Amino acid sequence: MRRVILVLGTVAMFGAPGCQWIKPSAGGAQVREATAADVTACQEVGTASGTTKTSLGLPRNKDVIRNEQVTLARNRASEIGGDTIVENGPPIGGALSFIVYRCR
Repeated sequence: MRRVILVLGTVAMFGAPGCQWIKPSAGGAQVREATAADVTACQEVGTASGTTKTSLGLPRNKDVIRNEQVTLARNRASEIGGDTIVENGPPIGGALSFIVYRCR
């Protein structure tokens, strides 16, 4: 029994930093990420940001962190009437900001 707990604990400890916990909302799944050149004919509707933990005891995978930030921003963009997001500068800590546009 003790061996099973040790194995499960080890898997949880090393597996968690690579897991993505944030899921897209129904509206967020419809929002796309684009570049500034892609949105020249679109209407800016606001801003959105994604903030997530960069460490859970161990450093987390940078791709997983970015995916969570983008998912959070897409979810927020859908709430304010946007359908496209464009990254607005580099990440600061666990936060990444986006400009939200309505293109369709």
